Parts: sequence; structure tokens; C-alpha cells
Amino acid sequence: MRYSDKFSNKLNDLLNMNYKVEKIYLEAFKNATDDTLKAFFKERQIKRSEFSMELRKEIDSHNIAPRSVNVLSKYYHKNQMNDSNNDSLNDNENILFEIFNLLQTSIDSYNELLREINLPLSLCKILIRQRDNIQDTMRVFQREDVFLS
Repeated sequence: MRYSDKFSNKLNDLLNMNYKVEKIYLEAFKNATDDTLKAFFKERQIKRSEFSMELRKEIDSHNIAPRSVNVLSKYYHKNQMNDSNNDSLNDNENILFEIFNLLQTSIDSYNELLREINLPLSLCKILIRQRDNIQDTMRVFQREDVFLS
């Protein structure tokens, strides 16, 4: 089955977003001072790596040409964390706020792709499971009241 360029682009954007989020978690892990946060960031980094591998396999199975772009600038421009400016990573509260926003952006991206017509069932299952996992992480943030001022 031949997929539209729009679908292929969205899937590639999601894959690249997962790569970028994985890097952000790794940076947050390196810069966090609290052991609990370090463990949380490392766990999330590993999980995002697994997401990326699953998405990459799915892309390969559907003969979609992978490409690399800076998708976070497309979705997440206001308080973007990037490789050239990690000064905000020194403050745990700032890190958590940035990651919470990034989680919401990720969920929006997954939902956008899930709205595609004729989405392969195997891909749909992967996307739903990954999106739900990200939503669970957001609930942890909210339940633990990590944003108390």
C-alpha cells in the first residue's frame, strides 16, 4: 500500500520527535540533582528509545523513507529546550515544567497521526499504546503535584 506524503511526513515527524524527547530526557537526567528525578528521567529516556525503535520498525515495514527534521520547532516553539541552550536544565522545577509541556505536545502529535484515515492496524496499536504511556506519565506529574510553587 502506498501512503500519502502527508501521512509519511507525520509519521517521520513523530519518530524524530521521539528521538529529540529521548535526548531531552537524557540531558535532564545528567543535570538533575535529585536522585528520584534522575531515576525518573532515565526511565523515561529508555522508554522513549523503545518507542523510537518500534516506530522505526513500523516505518521500515511500510517502506516509508525516513527523514530527519527539527520537528520540535514545529510543535514546541515557546519554551523549547534545544542542544544549544540548556541553561534552563539547572533548575529541577524548570525541567519538570518544560517536560510536562513537551509531554502534552507529544500527545497532540500522536492524536494528530491517529486521526489519519486508513491507518494500518499494527501502527494504530503502537501509537495508542505509546500515547497512553505518555498520558500515564503526565498523570504522575499531576498526581505528585510537582508544579507546586
